[in-house]
Amino acid sequence: MRKLWVLGVFGALAMLPFAALADTGDATSATLTLSGVIYITVTDEWEDMEIDQDAIAGMAGSYFTWGSITVKVKAMTDYKVWSGYFTDLTDEATEFENEDHVVALDDGIEYWLPYNSSFESITNPTQGFDWTGGFGTDMVTLFTGENNMPGGDEKTYTGKLDPSNLGDRTANETIQFTIVFVVEDTSI
Repeated sequence: MRKLWVLGVFGALAMLPFAALADTGDATSATLTLSGVIYITVTDEWEDMEIDQDAIAGMAGSYFTWGSITVKVKAMTDYKVWSGYFTDLTDEATEFENEDHVVALDDGIEYWLPYNSSFESITNPTQGFDWTGGFGTDMVTLFTGENNMPGGDEKTYTGKLDPSNLGDRTANETIQFTIVFVVEDTSI
């Protein structure tokens, strides 16, 4: 009788699925750290421009067209793209007539870029940087967007120069213009 009882227990256990006798769940975890949620690239066909007598004589409109600039933003958050410019001019005698109406970006709408002297402190603006300054009257909003992964948002602008606001210039003078694009995380 004892043998039948032991065989009965073994038989009953053999009929149970093996999963019922094993652990059937487990988990793992990992931490995702987002040290950056916005990526911007600027591609330019914004070449050096030389204004000579022929360019002045042939000028038909109010502004010189000055190449093109494409801005692409990929973001995992809501954002706003700001822009302004600075120059290498240091002599007060060579100030512009209206520094906020010298350089424009045009994508069907003209955005006149404000002169922003605080950009001069950026060590190398063409190699990426973290902007710690504020946003406001010394920059203009170009466009806004929201989470747009993976494709991103892209805008192409035609550069424009208003020569009437360059002030009194001399022959063979050079002015280095730098346009800066800053992306603000607006979800904060």
